[in-house]
Amino acid sequence: AQNVKCDKLLAICDVRKDKLRGGMPGEKHKDGVDRYLDFRHVLDRDDIDAISVGSTETWHAIHIVQSMKAGKDVYGEKPMSMTIREAAAIRDSAKRYGRVFQHGTQRTSSGFCQYARHLVESDKIGKVVAAGVGDCNHGKLALPPPCPLPAEPMSPNMLDWDLWVGPSAWRPFNSFAMKGVLSWMVYHDFGRSWPNGGAVNPNDSARYILGYEHESPVEIIPADCKEYKSVTTWKYADGTFLQVGFDGLTIPEEVRKKLPSHGANYGGPFVIIGTKGKLVLDVGRMIWTDPPDLAHGLANFKPPHQGGHHVEWRTCIRTREKPICNEDAAYQTEFLCHSSEIAQTLKRPLKWDAVKEEFIGDEEANRLTYRTYRSPWRL
Repeated sequence: AQNVKCDKLLAICDVRKDKLRGGMPGEKHKDGVDRYLDFRHVLDRDDIDAISVGSTETWHAIHIVQSMKAGKDVYGEKPMSMTIREAAAIRDSAKRYGRVFQHGTQRTSSGFCQYARHLVESDKIGKVVAAGVGDCNHGKLALPPPCPLPAEPMSPNMLDWDLWVGPSAWRPFNSFAMKGVLSWMVYHDFGRSWPNGGAVNPNDSARYILGYEHESPVEIIPADCKEYKSVTTWKYADGTFLQVGFDGLTIPEEVRKKLPSHGANYGGPFVIIGTKGKLVLDVGRMIWTDPPDLAHGLANFKPPHQGGHHVEWRTCIRTREKPICNEDAAYQTEFLCHSSEIAQTLKRPLKWDAVKEEFIGDEEANRLTYRTYRSPWRL
């Protein structure tokens, strides 16, 4: 989120005082940029039109929704939510308040992803029947609460600890909070580890290529070491399935060997199997196509979403058009991540009612679609 440029920077807000670019809250600054510890002071300002949210995951949904309620357009860093209901609240708030929202899954703006989407939309590969997304540590779940780290001494000049913890369950200060996202996202109270914190990147690109802006999977199936060997398989109502990894997908073995099987591969790869053609790509290259001439149009292809992820958001603020990773798209991507985590946690297949937005006949799974906030915080 720090790379999002703006016409004029008016304010910086962070509960960590060392992140305020040398200034302190309440002081006058030569650069004309005001500093805040509490985000509510930013939302009170009528002269601020847009906000880039890059806080800790536990805060994302509240910061995004409250910014929209205050009439601000929002760039929301990924992952934008901790639960399915938070993701739905962001989607619904963007519509209710007429806000422009861009989810920070910037790799989806790749020209290769947009070209693959073009091939799918123009029926060049026929009906998509199966797809695979690279395993970006999808199976590394967050550690269950409570967070076991010990209390440590903290300087009062370091940060506002109560605001850092925010809506999560209270715990004393530990320096893990100062070490970046990979330190805190592995604890369930403060993140959702790799199924959302890492896999949100390739999952979003795969979803975009397949064209699912408004469609959720109807079945979510974890690995059973029998019929389903992938960490997660998502089945859609139109018969298409998306799986983690590439086992069983009909591509040449020499191509399969080029694809990483696991690890933090934010940019894919992706395998798309259609009735008339096949694609293997990542966000930076077209690896293989069948037939080969599917790749021939890439050189002259003009992506519909121009300028890069951040620039497109700023352009859409002026035009009021929807960017590539708008609120509907972002909800569907977050649903892939959260439903995978829930299915893995419960170790059983789930069925989803996309109209009611609930798991069918499974109260235990439905309880995992939301979380309880520490007072006084709410969406």
